[in-house]
Amino acid sequence: MFHGQIKAVAFDADDTLWVNEPFFDRVKADVAEMMSDYIPAKGFMEILEQTQSRNIGVFGYGVKSFVISMVEAATAVASGRGISSEIERIVELGRSMLTNPVEPIAGVEDVLRSLCGNYELLMITKGDVAEQQRKISLSGMAPYFDHIEILAEKDESSYEGILRKHCIRCDEFLMVGNSVKSDILPVVGVGGSAVHIPFHTTWVHEKVSEVELRGREYIELGSACELLPLLMIS
Repeated sequence: MFHGQIKAVAFDADDTLWVNEPFFDRVKADVAEMMSDYIPAKGFMEILEQTQSRNIGVFGYGVKSFVISMVEAATAVASGRGISSEIERIVELGRSMLTNPVEPIAGVEDVLRSLCGNYELLMITKGDVAEQQRKISLSGMAPYFDHIEILAEKDESSYEGILRKHCIRCDEFLMVGNSVKSDILPVVGVGGSAVHIPFHTTWVHEKVSEVELRGREYIELGSACELLPLLMIS
């Protein structure tokens, strides 16, 4: 089932422990509607996604990077026409996202409570450090974890570094997350085990092709609660 005897279990945060992407989806829809005098909503969304993909390497992940990309996309579609009120609204929407409450995903905390003390637990997330620290604090979940890591990117080298840092063997490591690109494929690539728990919405940047999935073995579950029997915990 797993590559070895699991001793350390890591969880992604956004859309695995708590809700995240729907907040971005709602703001994207609001801004696309706001810019509909300049371009149809679908066209704005496409330009925004292209802009975000281009900006990730410079500004990273998170709300602040998202706001910069929205302003850039809005300015581009306005083609030199004044949109100061629209930009002001985009900034307001971004500010509101930074004060959103943290909404835990149903059942997750019960799972953490069951695993705590039986496994070495890690939270491995990526994004803006201040944003992630705020959500971690508001979630109240930090006490369940032995280690919390906030990364700029989740790739094979990042996971290898974390495993070395905490003296965890690859074949004793299990990663649980909603993103195949960030939580599953890199871990399988370094010899660890992975459980994919899909969220109902996924950012385009986190989607992968069938070619990338070929030959990669991992488990897919419907919820975190289904993880407990696999780890022999009732």
